[in-house]
Amino acid sequence: MSEMNVTRRNFLSGAALVSAAIAGAGLAGCAPQSAAPAASSSSAGETLGATGAANSTVGFDGTGTLPWLGEAPAISDDQVEEELTADVVVVGLGAAGVPAARAAAEAGAKVVCLESSSHLNSVASDMAIFGGQTQAQWGRGDGFLDKKMVVNMHMEECCHHVSQSIISRYYDESGAALDWFVGASKNLYMAPESYAEIPADAQANYMFPYMYPMPETYDYTKEDLPCYPTSVGFSSLATVMADNLQAAVDAGAEVRYSTKGVELILDDAGAVAGIYAQAAGSDGYLKITAPSVILATGDYLGNEDMMKFYAPECVENGINILSIDLDDEGNYTNVGEGHKMGAWAGAAIEQWHAPMIHHMGGGAGADGRGVIGNNGYLWLNLRGKRFMNEDLPGQQLENQVELQPQRKAYQFFDASWPEQLAYFPAAHGVACIYRDEPLPEYTASGLRINVRTPADIDAAVEEGRCLKADTIDELLGMIEGMDVEAAKASIERYNELARAGEDTDFFKSSQRLFALENGPFYAAECGCALTLGNLGGLESDEDCHVYNTDRELIPGLYAAGATQGGRFAVQYPISLKGLSCGMCMVYGKIAGENAAAGK
Repeated sequence: MSEMNVTRRNFLSGAALVSAAIAGAGLAGCAPQSAAPAASSSSAGETLGATGAANSTVGFDGTGTLPWLGEAPAISDDQVEEELTADVVVVGLGAAGVPAARAAAEAGAKVVCLESSSHLNSVASDMAIFGGQTQAQWGRGDGFLDKKMVVNMHMEECCHHVSQSIISRYYDESGAALDWFVGASKNLYMAPESYAEIPADAQANYMFPYMYPMPETYDYTKEDLPCYPTSVGFSSLATVMADNLQAAVDAGAEVRYSTKGVELILDDAGAVAGIYAQAAGSDGYLKITAPSVILATGDYLGNEDMMKFYAPECVENGINILSIDLDDEGNYTNVGEGHKMGAWAGAAIEQWHAPMIHHMGGGAGADGRGVIGNNGYLWLNLRGKRFMNEDLPGQQLENQVELQPQRKAYQFFDASWPEQLAYFPAAHGVACIYRDEPLPEYTASGLRINVRTPADIDAAVEEGRCLKADTIDELLGMIEGMDVEAAKASIERYNELARAGEDTDFFKSSQRLFALENGPFYAAECGCALTLGNLGGLESDEDCHVYNTDRELIPGLYAAGATQGGRFAVQYPISLKGLSCGMCMVYGKIAGENAAAGK
């Protein structure tokens, strides 16, 4: 394989390659809300390709060495500038750390929170939730979805490399946890339906159910790869998180912004006894003595060496990252600091990690939405060949695109798209709702993903994100590098299958088998998507306990959020929209409660 021209700068600032707004709504649910600026460190000419010596991808070598880890800092007492005592220290104030802080403080613990940024970090907008009173108002209360079905699907999607106990407890407790979480946001408005009109005074902070009412044309029980109708979204999750953090402060929690955790303190028996931290710009350290520490520092997407070790295929395939976890100097904060602190303390890191690379369809615009979503229309590679059953969720679409020449394909549709959208899945990234007019400007970002208007398609053509032609021949001639004759034959074959009503080549559902026959015709280029996170953490259990390399418990150490292992493996699952963020909230709460109780 030839060396990919992937520079360190490109790797660390893939967001700079797209509009700063792309991450916004278009990738909501499991993705950042805006793009990060370019990293300033290292040479832009240093490659991270699969060949070469010093710059080659480094993986497991059989010795147990972690080349990304480095030596633990040697901190002496004369470097300590300040000392504190606490019952619980929460490291990281993101989707897991904020609820952890609130839960621990409300349980009566003396809590100190450390955050390397100058603010809390909120990078998502959706949560997958099961049951509870909040969900019940939309007919999705306790028992709405079968637990066996949901848990088994998650285990299968993660190739049974994850903890069933973690997944099972999440199902059992997420509904009540959501009720608790939203209870802190007193002005949070509950939308009666997905696309209901929102009162003017509630448009800045409202919550909504996805796909309620459910489109009549979608039955998840008949899908090979279903998306379960159980997700909720927020117009501003950051606002609700800020309300939760204020509840923690009101209960006595102390927050230290621009201060990062550096190293855990262990007693002679190997139990956690506190943590050393460091404020931005300081050469000295803060020493916090505490019997419980919760690591909620996020993933390690911004750490090149860890990505090379745990996700070498992402580096080899030239997949850029998108992250907005930044400190005051513009440096990424999701660089695996919690993973390092845990490993220095003897914690084991799970073996199988999961890149989150969810394709949103071809020609994503400034709002992050693909031209026609990641819909299962006809997709052809540059050889002019059809290569898959296109009726796939975005994660699996990405997997297939990465296998194609130049890691590229084209998505084709015709003028009949308005009446066809209703037959596509009510799922993440899919355009399944047609409207003549745009949605109101206040509409939550996640809701925009599933809607398309004629103006959306016209804008994509005008901006060059989508090709348009009156004939198939003209359209194919506009695609550089396309084998036109092979593509024409593939389209003719596809049209034959569509007219017959059965895909005997790739077995796509007949309800999404649409012939290309009504001009004008459209094509959108589909390259590799951006990595939104790389999920793999410390070996843990459903109580957020952390285990060492002998799989023995490390007393006093807890992990929640992306630092918690046992949640995802191999690839990010697609049956539940907003699952990672929801798990952060639920297990942050559990970690806070257990750390406060010392259990």
